[in-house]
Parts: sequence; structure tokens; C-alpha cells
Amino acid sequence: MRRIIRVPQGPQYDDSYPLSQGVETETMVFANGMAFDNDTRTRMAAAASIADETRIVLDALTAILADAGSSLADVVKTTVYLADRAFYDEMNSVYRTYWAPGEFPTRATVYVGIGSECRVEIDVVAVKEVRS
Repeated sequence: MRRIIRVPQGPQYDDSYPLSQGVETETMVFANGMAFDNDTRTRMAAAASIADETRIVLDALTAILADAGSSLADVVKTTVYLADRAFYDEMNSVYRTYWAPGEFPTRATVYVGIGSECRVEIDVVAVKEVRS
């Protein structure tokens, strides 16, 4: 089983973007989030600060995972992409509030160019409870 996930709270990629918000299998969920506005094809206006942008991304990921019957508590791996090293502390101050202390997934943080004027992009891998 492989199911593409599309939720209103996630980035709304149109057919010109060859990617999905998330993909669910029987045991795993793979999801990606950024504060992308499909109408303007740039970063959402609500993503004024790095903290705002990080919250938008993590809230979108929460909705994508929920659609697959999963949650951030089920995330085993994240990759955080930042457009500038200077954004790390502000991103991290928000990121840490989405998991209980000591319950963080493993994470890699990479400094790269991100399209559409976005400054933060996060992808996650989550496990799912196998339903019988």
C-alpha cells in the first residue's frame, strides 16, 4: 500500500511541482513541509520571522501525519533545511516545543538554498502502529 497525503493545512503544490505533502505506507509516513504559498509561489506572508515559519511548517507536518493516523510523537527522523546558519537558534527555539523534553527524534540540520524564498523546510519519517 502506498497513499499520497494531501491536507488543506499543508503546502498546496499544484501540478507544476512534482512532489507530495506526504506518502503513507503500511508502517511508515514520509512528509515534508515548508511555508509555501502556491498563489504567489513564494514564502507565505504569515511567515514573517523564522519562528513563524518554523511553526507553520511543524503545524503542517502535524496535520499531514494526523491524516495518516500518526503524530509528531511517532517521528523517528527529521531533516531541517535552513537557508542560513543564522536562523538556527530561532528555528531550534520553536522546534523544541513540538516534542516532550527527552523525546526528540534524531535530526540532521543542513544549510542549503531553499526555493520560493522559503527559509525553513523540514522533512520527517514517522512510524505507524500496524493495525490488524
